[in-house]
Amino acid sequence: MAKETPFVPVKVKCPFCGMESTQRYIKSRMYKEEVIEEDSHVAVYTWENPEFAMVRPNFYHIWHCPTCHFCDEKEVFRGEDKSGGKLELIKEKLLIHSRMPNSLVAKMGEEIKFDKDVYQVDSAILSHLLAINEQELLSVNMRQYSKLARFYLRLAWLYREKVTLSLEDEKTRPDYPAFRDFLESFREAWPGIPVDEATAMDVALERYRDILNHAQNADVKYEINVMNLIIAMLRRAGRNAEALQMLRGVFGTATKARQTARAAVQKNINTAANQAILNFAAGIIDKVPDLVEELSDIVFKEELPRAKEAVMKMGPVDAKTVVDKLRELKFADITCRRMGKMFEKQAGKK
Repeated sequence: MAKETPFVPVKVKCPFCGMESTQRYIKSRMYKEEVIEEDSHVAVYTWENPEFAMVRPNFYHIWHCPTCHFCDEKEVFRGEDKSGGKLELIKEKLLIHSRMPNSLVAKMGEEIKFDKDVYQVDSAILSHLLAINEQELLSVNMRQYSKLARFYLRLAWLYREKVTLSLEDEKTRPDYPAFRDFLESFREAWPGIPVDEATAMDVALERYRDILNHAQNADVKYEINVMNLIIAMLRRAGRNAEALQMLRGVFGTATKARQTARAAVQKNINTAANQAILNFAAGIIDKVPDLVEELSDIVFKEELPRAKEAVMKMGPVDAKTVVDKLRELKFADITCRRMGKMFEKQAGKK
């Protein structure tokens, strides 16, 4: 009887070099996402078969050609995702780099343990780095912001797991005292290479913001979901003032969508779809005020000691001046307004 495995092997030809390889994906019915963190990272998987406990499904999200080291999602390898016709723009550059023995593509690609029964976190990190690097071979205006945002976020998760999960021997390779040193060796070829969770998360945030900035007639549910993910990422990074600002943006986007959908329903335009948007937006609008209040309290508490210190240095001023000067010092709006009210109350008692 064949030994049970969580993997489904798939023979595919690389869309770049044409060489055939056996890729793997995970049978989703065999595990559950047990603990999901605020930024959508799955911290704990539970398996029907406990023998597979060392298998991390997110390690296999990116497929890797062991010949030319092209890396991307399985849909691209299967021909289901043409990436907006941009693959050909990457192909020529990648194939040149993959044939150069000392190139970043060749060195990283050779370190991916493609033939291992179970991927370790280093191989997953390298495949994601290569996928990102290959996408960034495109000029800035041609890049796929949604794909890059997704890849950078997944990379940040992997760095988190590199630190928190004991999945591999710390002696990652004899030539480098640490895996990070290996990545740092590519700094000249790739000045912005992310080598830790914080850096990868910062770039992921930038790319998700790019999605919002370049969205034209975007689905409001998708847009708000992106905004909510950004909020979760900012909060995890301790950037609560930015998260509060984005949360207010969610309220504004939902309010605008509700107004547009309501007008369309009244005119009997695509009634069912617009009624769905109307209901969705109303649900968001109902929830946001309480979340804003909660996050406002957190931001104010965080900034209060610095704000008090700044006010003490201002000398004799009125409440409006306090607010204006705190804004000049880049304090959150909620901190400026609350400090202004506190100053008015204190002045009224004198």
